[in-house]
Amino acid sequence: MPMLRLPKVMGAVALVSLVSACSPDSEPPPKDPPPREPAGFWRPDDQRITLHAFGFFGGTFQWVGRRDVLTGEQLEALSGLKFIEGADDCWQDVMEYSLVVVDAAGQERKAIAREHNSSCWSEQDMIDIETLKPLLATLECATTGLPSTELSMAKTVRADNGCQHAFFSYQDEPSKWLKVVASRPDRPHTFQVSGCYGKTTGLELFDESGTVLLARGSAEGTSSSDCATLTHPLEAGRVYAVKVTSQAVTMGGHVYLEIRGD
Repeated sequence: MPMLRLPKVMGAVALVSLVSACSPDSEPPPKDPPPREPAGFWRPDDQRITLHAFGFFGGTFQWVGRRDVLTGEQLEALSGLKFIEGADDCWQDVMEYSLVVVDAAGQERKAIAREHNSSCWSEQDMIDIETLKPLLATLECATTGLPSTELSMAKTVRADNGCQHAFFSYQDEPSKWLKVVASRPDRPHTFQVSGCYGKTTGLELFDESGTVLLARGSAEGTSSSDCATLTHPLEAGRVYAVKVTSQAVTMGGHVYLEIRGD
């Protein structure tokens, strides 16, 4: 049977096509990468998070969490924080949470979360408020307006929980109560007020009944750091009452109280 012979021109075209197909410079067209879940706000090398809450009706407080003291529940809640595109609306007088994380290199990242995921056209990264709620549920911070003028109604908090409890500071503002339990029993605990410029502040530590005075401190508020402070040992298994006074002289607003085991 005679061999089939291609015309020279057709043979040349076929040869070029074959060489091109085998050329190492020839690559298949790139494929679209698979869709990825958006990265969360909290990352494995983050060392600290600060949360500042502000709301006209909901109140104000601050919380600082260091990785080495965060609970397992809080770490899980932080890992669930997700970014979201803010809604195209602006709800007024809702709670707003400003978050700042610091990584191992000392670099900061910031984001905000607002009730109803209202953006108010903010240019900051936004976190889905629903993913922030599990973290908020772990906090024991007293917000402005929450501390009571009656000891029987006072909120009980733990020392060293990262909270900076907030108190109103207006002219003739009545004193407010908190109940406190030790974080590290049988050692001194420091009660420190901050943000005091233009406000006279006072602290009084009592037994649980509020009748036996154990320690007190006061300050005139000549500067932001001129604040009431006191240090006293707290015993295991006991609850203490602390009375906080903050009255505006030249500057109103609020102050913060941090309680920590030394």
